[in-house]
Amino acid sequence: MNRFIYLILLIFFISCNKKLEKESNTEVFKNSLKANGESSVDFFKFNDTVIINKNTLGEIRYNLKLDNLKPSDVDNRFVLLYVTTQDDEPLGLESIKKSKHKIFLDTIGNGTFYFEAKFTKTGNNLLNCVVEDVLFLKKLTKEGKVKMISNKTSISKAVFVVDK
Repeated sequence: MNRFIYLILLIFFISCNKKLEKESNTEVFKNSLKANGESSVDFFKFNDTVIINKNTLGEIRYNLKLDNLKPSDVDNRFVLLYVTTQDDEPLGLESIKKSKHKIFLDTIGNGTFYFEAKFTKTGNNLLNCVVEDVLFLKKLTKEGKVKMISNKTSISKAVFVVDK
């Protein structure tokens, strides 16, 4: 039952968050380095060239190590991957939410996502992904509210799309 309540809170948080982000043109953007200097993304794979209107498989391995928290401090954790092919410039999470996109949930809890993306126009395109890591802590705030920490890591990859 607690997990269900946290899932409802997570959905509410995702739908109500209006914070805008600016990001650079590199493949892994802000929040991609943890405090200890490790990358948030251990592995990223997606073809450089794909066929139009055909689903292409990709893989992302997100680093689940916590910087300043012990696993015993965390009550619940949700790691989500947002994927879109609808824009030709790097996008943050809020922009992806406004475009046509797919959402993948790390149900196993190992940080690995196998995803698929389909491009609908030929030529140079951009694959935009954001990994959102949401933690609900066991310790409540002074007001007795649940404390939530969220980290967003953006990944962008240039993809060339050809006719069959």
